[in-house]
Amino acid sequence: MFSKTWLVILLATLLVSGVTARLGFWQLGRAQTKEALNAMTESRQLEPALANEDWSTAALPDTWLQRRVAVEGQWLDQFTIYLDNRSMKSQTGFYVLTPFQLSNGPVLLVQRGWIARDRARSDFLPPVQTPQGKLTIQGRVVASPSKLMELGAPAPVKEGFNVLRQNIDLQAFGLETKRPMLATLQQTNDAADGLLREWPKSISGADKNRGYAFQWFALSALTLILFAWFQVWKKRKHV
Repeated sequence: MFSKTWLVILLATLLVSGVTARLGFWQLGRAQTKEALNAMTESRQLEPALANEDWSTAALPDTWLQRRVAVEGQWLDQFTIYLDNRSMKSQTGFYVLTPFQLSNGPVLLVQRGWIARDRARSDFLPPVQTPQGKLTIQGRVVASPSKLMELGAPAPVKEGFNVLRQNIDLQAFGLETKRPMLATLQQTNDAADGLLREWPKSISGADKNRGYAFQWFALSALTLILFAWFQVWKKRKHV
């Protein structure tokens, strides 16, 4: 006849082992999802670059994310935005974003690159040279920059003045500037403007999730082994 204490220990063991095993399978699922997304990203980057004629006033297709872009137009540098608290190469600085109007009319919001913060003047926005006139830029279609915690309302756009913000919303910014924007790009070509463009590469990171899964499975197995050793084997030896 099993004692109540033994049954409680058994239930606790099964609970801990089940939860940790479930976390292991969850990490394996995340690894598979990341691999699928990485494969999709790599395949889309092999497709032909999107040109001016591909853009219209229609909604952005989901299949365009991570597609390469090569378009001609001009910068609307009067609406340049600096996104605060953005890091690159383990340094804190700003993402510089400027709308780019295509020669055939549509406007895209371009993450032009990153620039370091002035250590002596944290609120100083380092100047960035913006080429004038028509030019061609290269990049890829990306989601909007990740949102950070923000206190208070964003600074209003002042045409001709650089503006510091914590976050940016594509549709809201288009309404604010009276220039609806179709998508966000990350510029990839060298423009000799002092901006760093070492954007995160398309790697899945699935191996890290598999490592976490192994740890959870090991903990699950260890829980069962300890129970079997102390609550079954040891007690049988003393019977």
